[in-house]
Amino acid sequence: MASFFDDFNEELSIDHLSLEAIAALVDNELSAKAEHRAKIHLVHCAQCREEVKAQRAAAERIRGHDVPVHASGSLLEKLARIPEAASAAADQRVAEKDRRTFAADGCRRPETLADRVGLILRKLSQR
Repeated sequence: MASFFDDFNEELSIDHLSLEAIAALVDNELSAKAEHRAKIHLVHCAQCREEVKAQRAAAERIRGHDVPVHASGSLLEKLARIPEAASAAADQRVAEKDRRTFAADGCRRPETLADRVGLILRKLSQR
């Protein structure tokens, strides 16, 4: 889940891993590349290493707890709606991109200024 590394540059960075990235690392949910980048950062950042250590300790406490964890019905309902909401948001982003990419007549719009100038020159040369 590289999206968790919004503040993490390709080069070594003084920025810290987000809490979401730390949780994903502890839960083995990062892609191989993202995990590698996180581990490189941890070599150089004591603060993030401490956060990972605390997150791992918390995860172990929860896993080792014999009492079943119960969630309220409303929480389960909200959690169940997350994939639907994410899918709807993705559909909306695609529709917005299509609206920006295609003109009302269905023709593809030029993406860059150079493309627009080239299109205008081609139309003028056809006249």
